[in-house]
Amino acid sequence: MLSAIQHHSRKSVGRRGRARVLTASAAVALAAVTAAGGLTNASADESEPAAEPSVAATVELDVQDVPFVSAIPGEPATPKVTVTNTGKSRVATQDVTLTLGPRGLSWLGWQEVYIVRGGKTEKNRCRLSETDARQAFCKGVKLYLDPGQSINVHTEVATSPDLEPCEMPRVHFQVGSAGADANFVMTNPDGTPAECRH
Repeated sequence: MLSAIQHHSRKSVGRRGRARVLTASAAVALAAVTAAGGLTNASADESEPAAEPSVAATVELDVQDVPFVSAIPGEPATPKVTVTNTGKSRVATQDVTLTLGPRGLSWLGWQEVYIVRGGKTEKNRCRLSETDARQAFCKGVKLYLDPGQSINVHTEVATSPDLEPCEMPRVHFQVGSAGADANFVMTNPDGTPAECRH
């Protein structure tokens, strides 16, 4: 009988020993999971809250045609717009899309938009669209406008010699989410103003 009790006692001790080993193994596994980023509810409560994603400032621009621009049929024209920052935050750069009007205009073989600032002309190169021959894309044009500030943005396009005096071709300037047509009037072939009734 004593032998059987001793045997049972040794078995129980063996189970308890194995239980302690299993418990230690579980603790090591839990520590590994926690270190790898798997958090229990308790550790999640103790961790710092995730940072809120930063919200980009809303860009608010107004784009208006610059009037009284003229061009001689068959010679380059310089359509332009005024871009105004109507928001509350500084606007650094914006993408600009140029779209030719339906008649009498073409690209010069390359395309740029220009900003005159402090007496210096800044050039921003554009890429002609591969799918729409009337469009050019100008990436990251440097406006650098504080709230309330305005600046003129212009480009150059070729005009057809068959445009008639007083015709008004146009180029659409899309600056970010705002846009406007830049219109200009064709003069007489010698460059003198035509008597137009619009």
